[in-house]
Amino acid sequence: MLGETLVWHGTVGERTTIVAHSPIAAVRFTRVWRELGKGLPGEPAHQALVLNALGGSSIRMTDLDRPLQLITFDLYDTLIELDPPRWERLATILNWRDIEANVTALREADRIAEDYYTAENGKWPIRDRSKAERDAFRVEHMSRWLAAAGLPHDRATAQAVRAEYISEFEEVTDQRHYRVFPDVLPALERLRAAGLKTAVISNADADVTAFCTHFAFADQMDVIVTSALVGWEKPDPRTFQAAYEPLGVDPADALHIGDQPGSDVVGALNVGMRAALIDRYQRHSDATVLAVPTLLDLADRVLARQPDWVRTLSATSD
Repeated sequence: MLGETLVWHGTVGERTTIVAHSPIAAVRFTRVWRELGKGLPGEPAHQALVLNALGGSSIRMTDLDRPLQLITFDLYDTLIELDPPRWERLATILNWRDIEANVTALREADRIAEDYYTAENGKWPIRDRSKAERDAFRVEHMSRWLAAAGLPHDRATAQAVRAEYISEFEEVTDQRHYRVFPDVLPALERLRAAGLKTAVISNADADVTAFCTHFAFADQMDVIVTSALVGWEKPDPRTFQAAYEPLGVDPADALHIGDQPGSDVVGALNVGMRAALIDRYQRHSDATVLAVPTLLDLADRVLARQPDWVRTLSATSD
């Protein structure tokens, strides 16, 4: 029942934190989280692991030959997207200001801006900074986006454009401003029919359960993890642990898919999960892990390597 969403609690250090909502089941988890000896974002040990994850070993780590028990999904730009997308919104603002902008170029440049966001948010969540610090970050974020698109990006221009641009930061946090990708529900149904567990792991400033419920895939998830409730952002290992540990799944038997190499791929590999990139906007030709254009393509790859009885079950459900 929708009104019976349960909550899983995890003990983190000396405090108990609500880390995930599950529309299917809840587990009370009472162990002290351990650091795995891998360091936190920004620390030397973590940086070394990032380099390793983006190198040749990542291909081995993401091999799908071993059957999976769990697939976890990033939310934004993986399951849902802003409607209209960021680059279309920015193009409209730039054209109003008589700055000729190409939507395709802005979409490509968005990856540079998103990489900057991922790095900064991993160091210290943007939501936890002061208003002055958040504003300074967002102007710098806009400046880097404009620069990557080959457009004027001086501070005055970036400030002026940023003042008019409405992004996820300012948008009212309701479902009217987002859309679900059409492949999401069919892919989830196939994976669930094959007996795989599924979960959401989202870097977000508020509980994303309502989004998942509105777009009708909450009941297809065993756990929904929101970073604001966990207290750490991807790629922090504890964000991923909050998904697979309450389900009793070994990280080696889990795969995470998202659109951000720096948070989704690095974070998953660092806890021993396998990883894949969703490349909906054709921006990851340089990917060092499996990259797929849709979640149906991921389902095909995963189910092709599951045991015969699992493939038969999935085919029967189709």
